[in-house]
Amino acid sequence: MKAIAAIMLTVAVVCAAGCTKPDGPNNGENGGNDDGNGGGGSGSNTELPAGMYLGVIGFNQQLYTKPITHLDATAINETKQFIVGLQLGGATLLYHAVNTSLDMLASNGIPKDLINVSIVNFTDGLDEGSYTFSNYSSGAEYLQAVTQRIRNERIGTKKIGAHTIGIQGNDVESYDIPVFLNNLNGISSLPDEDFDTYVHNVTNFDEVRTAFKEIAEKLHEKNTNAIMTLRPPAPDPNTRVRFTFDITTVEPNDALQSQKYIEGVYITNSEGKGVLTNVQYKGVTSTSGATVTAVEMNPPFAVFEFEGMGNVDNSEFNNQTIVHLQEWKYNASANVWRHNTEFTSSGNTEITNNYYSSLVMLNLDCSQSLGQEKFSLLKTYAKEFVDVLKTN
Repeated sequence: MKAIAAIMLTVAVVCAAGCTKPDGPNNGENGGNDDGNGGGGSGSNTELPAGMYLGVIGFNQQLYTKPITHLDATAINETKQFIVGLQLGGATLLYHAVNTSLDMLASNGIPKDLINVSIVNFTDGLDEGSYTFSNYSSGAEYLQAVTQRIRNERIGTKKIGAHTIGIQGNDVESYDIPVFLNNLNGISSLPDEDFDTYVHNVTNFDEVRTAFKEIAEKLHEKNTNAIMTLRPPAPDPNTRVRFTFDITTVEPNDALQSQKYIEGVYITNSEGKGVLTNVQYKGVTSTSGATVTAVEMNPPFAVFEFEGMGNVDNSEFNNQTIVHLQEWKYNASANVWRHNTEFTSSGNTEITNNYYSSLVMLNLDCSQSLGQEKFSLLKTYAKEFVDVLKTN
């Protein structure tokens, strides 16, 4: 089943001098609802084809928007060109940019099989002038409204995951730090089962790059379902089996040297299907959990599917990963792991990748406080982020 992740990427990079107009400015006049209440979070009734979707906002004293488009090869190049064309400018409409991003998500058509909506913010944390584009009397009121939208609205049926990378800009004095930290939290989601933190408070630009990379990889992983199908001969009930990915030898107990394996105890359920229980993963991960039931019994084989497969080192889980896959059975009486010569990876193991869709909104704060050198680095990191997303 193909699922689609809607990623709303709001990267706020705060500079403060003068962004040029790559695609024409949005001065807050047509960026959605300026009262902070947004577009209801339901999305349009139009279902879009599956895929990755990306839009970009550059902002300083005004907003420069690139509409959300399907991230095909042409759109990738156009997006990178847009990012390269951004320049530094004065003021920092941080809250207004995030709010407009939410409007764009809410009004965009919903891609088929939508599974995830995310915002990613990069900012130096200080807003200047956003409330003047709203019905609120202060920046604090505007921020509160944006926070409530992030945490309460849904795009289709999906909640919004808002990530924030924050680095203190040149204009953040010691007395500004509480406001800086409050901003980071205010434009971010609360921790949940998907991410233990949505706030990345970094101190240098090497950490900025790392944070971008980690977020992009996690979103990509969330958008990709690598399914591994195993077709071993059904063992006797209560047999402990281990599937190793990194062992090329076949001597007894060689399985104990493995640093990358799946292990479980085989039983038969009331429906006659094989079940792997007490499943343990080492060096790999799977969303299938500790109990995996055969999707098919094709005597003498039991067919298992492990969903959401990944490598703990974040490398891609693909056909290369299973080249050396072997099965071992534990003989309790002899206290030994024996290689099963009746199982070979070729013909009995398969990797299938299903991809989800994403809506990504990338907001780049172009205020001058960042400085030209760091702003150039930011553009590079933003383009790298797009490259990771496009691999879907």
